[in-house]
Amino acid sequence: MNKTRIILLFLFLSLLFWVTDSVIDYLFHYEESFVYVFIQDKRELSFRLIAVVFFLFAGIITARIFEKSALVQGRLSESEERYRSLVESTEDSIYLIDREYRYLFMNKRHQQRMGLIGDNYIGKKYADFHSEKETEEFKKQVDKVFKTGRSFQEEHKSERDRKFFLRTLSPVLDKDGTVTGVTIVSKDITRLKELEKTLHTLSVTDELTGLYNRRGFFTLAEQQLKLANRSKKGIYLLYADVNLLKKINDTYGHAEGDRALKIIASILKKNYRESDIIARIGGDEFVIIPVGTADDKIEVIRNRFYKKLDEYNENRDHEYPITISIGLSFYDPSNPITLEELIEEADRDMYRSKKTGKITS
Repeated sequence: MNKTRIILLFLFLSLLFWVTDSVIDYLFHYEESFVYVFIQDKRELSFRLIAVVFFLFAGIITARIFEKSALVQGRLSESEERYRSLVESTEDSIYLIDREYRYLFMNKRHQQRMGLIGDNYIGKKYADFHSEKETEEFKKQVDKVFKTGRSFQEEHKSERDRKFFLRTLSPVLDKDGTVTGVTIVSKDITRLKELEKTLHTLSVTDELTGLYNRRGFFTLAEQQLKLANRSKKGIYLLYADVNLLKKINDTYGHAEGDRALKIIASILKKNYRESDIIARIGGDEFVIIPVGTADDKIEVIRNRFYKKLDEYNENRDHEYPITISIGLSFYDPSNPITLEELIEEADRDMYRSKKTGKITS
């Protein structure tokens, strides 16, 4: 009902009052004509005019109240519609949980993820749709919100679709400030995690050979030293240097030099296990930590690599042979040294090998 209609309604009521009052006076109190009673009796006329003014003022005030109420209601409806549109159009999953871990609401996106249609989920518990392990983890997070009344975030990997999500859990408060529920906004960050993994791989990988680079090697090797200290078992490190790489670059070009490095990397990969740490830490420098290799096997492994490289050179399809010198060092937990010192020992052993002729040809 608009403002004009309300005022007209009160105007009609004032006229109805005028007529009704005139009829009552005419029937019970006057002997004059009805026209006299209706418009000529000054005493009653004053009373009726006051009543009409009252009705008009009441109509105007009521109209303004209705107008403001309608405006507020309209804004509230618009706000609710915007909120609903935002909740339903987002790519994030949004749902509301009560103290008993029951679903009170979930947006369409989350319904799609859960394979649900309509509102049949209302009242059902989180455990009805998730494994026991996931449910227990989720309960801990929800309980934390109920206990502290604070929002927080946590990363979660779904068992349902193996995707990664960033969940934001926020308290729902009543007028007294009591937490009555928890709203969860779950954002799919699977692509971000994959990108992080890719960037991490790139940051620790040598672009040319696909082996670990210096950063990757030092990160993993330091962990191996810590393990060696805890287990009281030593580890070996092999340091390899490509012979005459500069001559290959100068004579045949850098493309051939890169090819030689790739060939060596390929032979190293075939000669060692996936669990071993193999890296290119410099232009012509390679290091290997054969994890868990027994003392009596280390020379066997080194000589096996020499043999593989000799076999390659015998069947090579380029003019120059690829030769390499390998030095060896041992990390003893009872007499610990730094990783740099371990590499330096292997480097010195490698130069001794060169002097004694222990290189492939």
